[in-house]
Amino acid sequence: MTDPDRSSHHDASHDLKTLLQEAEQALASTAGDASDKFAELRGRLRSAVETGRHTFDRFRSEATRRVKQADELVHEKPYHAMGLAVGVGAIIGILLARRSDSSR
Repeated sequence: MTDPDRSSHHDASHDLKTLLQEAEQALASTAGDASDKFAELRGRLRSAVETGRHTFDRFRSEATRRVKQADELVHEKPYHAMGLAVGVGAIIGILLARRSDSSR
C-alpha cells in the first residue's frame, strides 16, 4: 500500500525539478549579449525553487504532525471529538442558513 502523502510530496518535488529543468533549457537556448542577465535569472530561479522546496517540506511536516496530534486526541477522547464536530457543524449550518436568508 502506498502512502498518499509520500506520493504527493514526490509529485510536487518532481514537478519543481521539471520546472527548473525547463526554465534552464529555455534560458540556455537564448544567446547573445544578455547572457549575464540570464545567468543571474537562472541563479535567482534556482534559489526560488529551493526556497519553495524547503517551505513545502516545512508545511508538510507541520501538517503531518497536526494530523497525528488530532488522531491521538480523537482516540483518547472520542466523545469530546464528537461533541466538537457537532458544534462546528451546527455553527457552519447556522452561518450558511443566515447567508442564504440574506441573499434572498
